[in-house]
Amino acid sequence: MPILENEYYRIQIDSKKGVVTSLFDKELNKELVDLSSGYKLGEFVYEQLDNRESMERLTNANRDTVYVPIKKKMSGLSDIKVSGIKETPLWSSIHINGKNEECADSRGVNFEIKLYKNSKRIELSYDMFKRKHTAPEGVFIALPFRMKDNDQLAFDVQGGIVNPGMNQLEGTSADWNVIQNFAAVQNDEAQILFSSNDVPLVQFGDINTGRFYYKHKPENPHIYSWVLNNYWTTNFKASQEGEMKWKYYLTSSKDRSKSFATRFGWESRVPMLSRVIPPSKSNKANSTVSKSLLDFDLPNLILVSARPLPGDQGVLLHLRETEGDHAILDVPRLLEQTGAVKAVETNVLGEEIKELTKPLLIEHYETRFVLLKML
Repeated sequence: MPILENEYYRIQIDSKKGVVTSLFDKELNKELVDLSSGYKLGEFVYEQLDNRESMERLTNANRDTVYVPIKKKMSGLSDIKVSGIKETPLWSSIHINGKNEECADSRGVNFEIKLYKNSKRIELSYDMFKRKHTAPEGVFIALPFRMKDNDQLAFDVQGGIVNPGMNQLEGTSADWNVIQNFAAVQNDEAQILFSSNDVPLVQFGDINTGRFYYKHKPENPHIYSWVLNNYWTTNFKASQEGEMKWKYYLTSSKDRSKSFATRFGWESRVPMLSRVIPPSKSNKANSTVSKSLLDFDLPNLILVSARPLPGDQGVLLHLRETEGDHAILDVPRLLEQTGAVKAVETNVLGEEIKELTKPLLIEHYETRFVLLKML
């Protein structure tokens, strides 16, 4: 069995099935995959329903609240081919190709695992050319995590954290959810983090197609990424076809804070932009310059956005507290860092409220807007 390994993780791959059978965190000294799960980490799951009407038991005309298991066919990949391990200065990777003739064309489904060398991060990348089908179908990627018996699932929404079946409002969607920046498996010792900028729709605990739970607390800390489906019966196109590419980002840590989780998810979804600058012609040894334009030095304060306002009014900072604590923004230091001549608190539209000259208190989960005037 091929093994990807660095100072953080040891990843064991089943070359016959093209899945991850073990993900061991060396820092935590923990196995992160539920070894008893029927589906393995990274496994491609193709779901085909017998009929679309089985998804319509809760409509205006039909209020059947008794769940009847949906007749369906589940399949994965066959004819698995696993490449050798590829080494680059930044990561080690392995490439897997498998066939599912009903879902993807003759090129099959490609699955690449990247294990980064200098950061505690794993990237899972997929691509395929989807065949055109109007019959009801869905694609899932399985992520059956588990560390301990008391693991809890969590995911962030717009400005808050939801634990499925615990602090989630009854009657809201419990079969599937959309994550904003991350989903997590957490306990009193550590957390596993999952993020995707391409596929934010997930099902927790199991594949819950057609259950329509009014309230549901998942029995297992498993995450199933819901890549696509055509289960709708409204006026959308009945098929999905063409080239598809999507990625996931994973990490784990003994840091169980919401701020750590939020930052990982946010930084994965919105990576830092880079630009290649030619080397200096100067012979000076200290010609390299490194500078941060903004450094709040507050782990629980996220810069959501920084956008210029029209007419040279300045740059509007959108700030959010993430830990359920308070943060004190050092306004004088911010002015010194950026070279701004004035800091003004505004509303979401950038309309000025008051000038800021002293440190600004940002309360629990609060969002604030600060305008930096440069002229």
